[in-house]
Amino acid sequence: MNLTKSNRGSLYVSKLFGSIATRYDLLNNLMSFGQHRAWRRKSVDMVNKDIGVRGPILDVATGTCDFAIDVEKVNSQTTIIGIDFSLAMLKVGIAKVKKKKLNQKIHLMMADGHQLPFDNNTFAIVTMGFGIRNFDNPKAALNEINRVLKPGGRLAILEIFPIQNRKFTSKLFKVGFKFVAPLLGYIFSNNSEAYEYLPASAESFMSSMQLLELTSESGLFHVSNKELAFGSVSILISQKGN
Repeated sequence: MNLTKSNRGSLYVSKLFGSIATRYDLLNNLMSFGQHRAWRRKSVDMVNKDIGVRGPILDVATGTCDFAIDVEKVNSQTTIIGIDFSLAMLKVGIAKVKKKKLNQKIHLMMADGHQLPFDNNTFAIVTMGFGIRNFDNPKAALNEINRVLKPGGRLAILEIFPIQNRKFTSKLFKVGFKFVAPLLGYIFSNNSEAYEYLPASAESFMSSMQLLELTSESGLFHVSNKELAFGSVSILISQKGN
């Protein structure tokens, strides 16, 4: 799949993921061997550790709302808002939240992460799972996150990155992801295009260290990070200054 600048736009990605929304959770489980749950839980633990501010939490690119639901387990007394650009994905998330009887705690809305519809200094925590590489302008999204975070508030990014090391296990994982993802997409959703996009977008994205530098340029300083899945997945925790 040729990922040109034009077909990597937000509308293209929204349409792509909308076409597989009802199968997204199943394929996510298969491709990560169920590890995405542990990765999100670790992200939630890291972003909450010794945090000094309290307030609402925002999940950007919430998709089918798994991250928002995991955040609620640790922050059960806090209002959580999830936003996404794909209505089809949000509909799956709305049904999931309702089934878990969390619709009084988790509020979902369609919105663009490049232009967040919230006031300055609103949120104590912002989370984003597997979303930042799909943005037309990651820097603009990070600027917006910095704007809506309270002083002392934190950002947790969980993302797939190009593998930088040369370990055999890392190379094997990379090759497996590149070919297994579209195959699973074809078998279970009859849409290999969306799952060709996943490894291609990860391979063409910046490194985790480059994203940390971009986050720093947006006014957020590095708190902690952790590599997972042979270096193909990273958790990045950043904080807004007081």
